[in-house]
Amino acid sequence: MRLRIPNRLEDVFLALDRAEGTLDRAEVDPSCRADVRLVLEELLVNTVRHGYPDGRDGSIDIRLEVQADVVHLELRDDAMPFDPLQHEPPDLPGDIARREIGGLGLHLARSIASDFHYARDAHGNRVVIRFDPSDEPAL
Repeated sequence: MRLRIPNRLEDVFLALDRAEGTLDRAEVDPSCRADVRLVLEELLVNTVRHGYPDGRDGSIDIRLEVQADVVHLELRDDAMPFDPLQHEPPDLPGDIARREIGGLGLHLARSIASDFHYARDAHGNRVVIRFDPSDEPAL
């Protein structure tokens, strides 16, 4: 699946539906499908909400490829630079009700993925993620 969406929240959910259809047709394990959806949603929503603080129009390219025993997800955007690997994992002990909102989604996305890479080039941010359906999440 290759898809380019504008940086609008309503288009994120269109992309999520398309990704689910691709994973369903490829008969990807249901647990892996849920992981891909969770990570894709977290990254797309974060990009739309925080990547364009100036309010300009932008675009996000999504490439989802299913092979025999692995799922590859690549996201490219023209948002402001953001390396999700540079953020410290949240301090999880304590009362979750007293925690500030934010930070858990990226931690969860990095933990679920089997491999997670980030790069920034002249075109913007690029995140490449691999999911191995047989891997257990390392939360």
